[in-house]
Amino acid sequence: MTEPEVLTVEQVAEYLQIPVQTVRQHLRNRELPGRKVGKTWRVLRSELEAWLRQPEPVGDEDAAP
Repeated sequence: MTEPEVLTVEQVAEYLQIPVQTVRQHLRNRELPGRKVGKTWRVLRSELEAWLRQPEPVGDEDAAP
């Protein structure tokens, strides 16, 4: 069975092993790639995997110089 390309919030939460509410918060804040379709969020698996491959920022961005 092939994996779906378009994921629901629940599928993203399971994939990332984090709570559904956390996924929704990250989507609303544009911290995860996703699109609103009607009243529900959808995430392309390929975009999520590309996002996971990005290097994490180093250091504290909020720190004063």
